[in-house]
Amino acid sequence: MKYKIRLDTMSDVNKFVKIATAYNGKITLTDGDNFTVNGKSLLGAMYTMEWEQIFCESDHEIYHLIKDFVDEE
Repeated sequence: MKYKIRLDTMSDVNKFVKIATAYNGKITLTDGDNFTVNGKSLLGAMYTMEWEQIFCESDHEIYHLIKDFVDEE
């Protein structure tokens, strides 16, 4: 599953990483073109704040976990 998300503040990043870390499956963050980082990595998630767009990818449905970060635009 792939969702466009927003991580605008350090508080968002901390909350997202806490949720991702508690999840047993793989979660990655990507800009959609060139960069991919581990979604459970605090440093990786902080790095995404510089990207124009962020996508969260997982092998399983995780919308219920990340719905607060999903960009519905």
